[in-house]
Amino acid sequence: MRKIVGRPDLSSLPALPLPIHIRSTGYNEAEPGWEEYETDKPFVQVFWCVQGQGAFLLPEGEAVLRPGETIFHLPGEVHHHRSCDPAVPWRYYWFTFDGSAAADFMLSYGYPRCGMYSGECPAELFLELEILVRKATMYSQRHALAVAAEILARMGGTEEPAPAEDQVRRALDLLRDHLREPELTVAALARKLGVHRTTLNRRFREEMGVSPGAYLDSLRRQRALRLLRNTEMSLKEVAEHSGLANQSYFCKLIRQATGVTPKQYRERERAAYRSSAP
Repeated sequence: MRKIVGRPDLSSLPALPLPIHIRSTGYNEAEPGWEEYETDKPFVQVFWCVQGQGAFLLPEGEAVLRPGETIFHLPGEVHHHRSCDPAVPWRYYWFTFDGSAAADFMLSYGYPRCGMYSGECPAELFLELEILVRKATMYSQRHALAVAAEILARMGGTEEPAPAEDQVRRALDLLRDHLREPELTVAALARKLGVHRTTLNRRFREEMGVSPGAYLDSLRRQRALRLLRNTEMSLKEVAEHSGLANQSYFCKLIRQATGVTPKQYRERERAAYRSSAP
């Protein structure tokens, strides 16, 4: 299912002298394997994921959008998106706006380009925006700008910051869910949560007794050790499946935990298993 609602004339800006103009809005439910590629889009586009996963090509690299997360394109960027969950359709709401101030308006919110966690999608606001875009009256244009600004405000979370324990719980979920992704770092985690890295470190230590970086290393090390013991994967594959693209760091983590290299650890574990077998 794909729904697109746009103002009557997309080729020109309305006469009303607003700083930005809402151009279109809609909803997409993309089946696994769906992909689109378009260039030279002269508008800002905002996405809010409600199900599945989708990959975005951004100037900073590829970013993956998951439920509750938001991301945006600026004017002139390539729009290359693909559904990347092999089992679940990718569902998201979106809207676009243009005008001479569009890019500055979006950037003024200070949101990270790689996407961030924003919480439950305000679907009712997207539906209200759809109605206003269809009407295309002077009042509806002004009202649509207000609704769009409300959506952008909610992207950054509610006015009251989430309790520290909620942020840590969300951090734990992200760490466990995206452990295999080498681009998952403490800095990326902080951006996803919409908090400063120093704040995240402090709150994580208060709740868990260790830094988020140390906790992430522990999760990756545990996974790597399990794969070394129980699979026939190559050492490179074990590292990649543990989110450790850097082979030197992979070896360092294993040696810190076991006193030997990954290869020696695997050989030692297999020898111990053979000697204990009946």
